Amino acid sequence: MPYEKKVQDLMIPLENYPHVPYWFTLDQAAMIIWETAIKFEGSFEPRALLVFDERYHLLGILTLKDIVRGLEGDLLQGPGSESLSWKDLVGPELKKQSQKQVSEFMSPFKVTVNIGDSLVKAVSLMVKENVERIPVLADNKVAGMIRLADLFREISQVLLEKETL
Repeated sequence: MPYEKKVQDLMIPLENYPHVPYWFTLDQAAMIIWETAIKFEGSFEPRALLVFDERYHLLGILTLKDIVRGLEGDLLQGPGSESLSWKDLVGPELKKQSQKQVSEFMSPFKVTVNIGDSLVKAVSLMVKENVERIPVLADNKVAGMIRLADLFREISQVLLEKETL
């Protein structure tokens, strides 16, 4: 019987996935994302950060969209926001907004998977819950993340193999 790949085979280990404490500011979170992309020389460009409490319990996720939403404040919410200039967006208000805590803009996770779960379970949950990343647990602690992009790459490789046979 062929080996069925498990979540642990594709997950990004926690030590390689960017994460911050809930009290970090939006500008600190943006810097962590930037530094992670540089560290992995573009081979891994994070689009989200995990957010933990002081006891290292997972609280949620902060996406790039969450960071931008937090940085723009009320500026892009009102009528006429489409006519604002780039200078309006990146003006003095941006620095003020960047000092807000990530906990104000993060979202909780809807689902988790266990390290020994099948990739099929992970894909199924992502589709069902409309999420692109799921925390991976080992002994009820976060061990890493599984991302839709990695699952898609795995599926694509299988499709390409079939075409070349």
